[in-house]
Amino acid sequence: MTLISLLIVLMAERIATQSRFWQIGTYFEKYFHTIRERNWLDESTNMWSLLLYIALPACLVLLVESQVNGSVLSLLISSALLMVCIGCPALRTTYKCYLQAANRGDLEACSLYAEQLGHDDDGATSFGQNLVWLNYQHYAAVVIWFAVFGAAGAVFYVVAREFRELLKTQGHPLAEQADNMMGILDWIPVRITALGFLLVGHFSKAFPIWLGYLPDPSITAKNLLSEVSRAAEDVEPDENDCTEEPCTLVKLAKRNVMFILVVVSVLTLSGWIN
Repeated sequence: MTLISLLIVLMAERIATQSRFWQIGTYFEKYFHTIRERNWLDESTNMWSLLLYIALPACLVLLVESQVNGSVLSLLISSALLMVCIGCPALRTTYKCYLQAANRGDLEACSLYAEQLGHDDDGATSFGQNLVWLNYQHYAAVVIWFAVFGAAGAVFYVVAREFRELLKTQGHPLAEQADNMMGILDWIPVRITALGFLLVGHFSKAFPIWLGYLPDPSITAKNLLSEVSRAAEDVEPDENDCTEEPCTLVKLAKRNVMFILVVVSVLTLSGWIN
């Protein structure tokens, strides 16, 4: 069931345009608004309460799944939830606009679109590495959580991710703790994803970096992924061509998602994943 859901959703996500009803942001905004409206999340809220708010949607998914009889209905529910959780049409549209601006030589527009995608010119990561991180957050990590824990796992991860981003934007006192929690949730998935980069990219160059960071709890998930991806794909930012580096790393990230899907297929056929 897991493999079938992944195949259906990834295919549909590529060939069809997701309306707002198939985007996690639509439902998370309503959920967050409900919590804030009832003053359940204010300056005095503790981390345990935040964990409860994050886990509640996943628990509801588990409850619904436990009441469902029939594999077909279960498949439809899991696939629908995964479709809501995976991808981000707004980011894809912005990236396409960036490429269009680059093709017509509008560097100022490129800079604005890159900023909308979370890239900081003064940061330690390049624009392409930032795109690799976004691909991980919205695709690779969701696929891994779904493969291991089912639809409830995917929902738990994306709700935690959305809470972290919103609390960080609002400067909430719990923003730092939410960031630390995401570091825990990403610890294994990001290393699995980085391992995929070795196998679909330059293994000999990236392996020492991946191995060195493997037991290191101090490196952030984004920095680990950025360092390994830069080594796995031999490309440097070019001032005269602002599309080569991001396009190359995006292709690397896409190949890696396909690799993860192949691994899930093998594990499914061998009986490790239902």
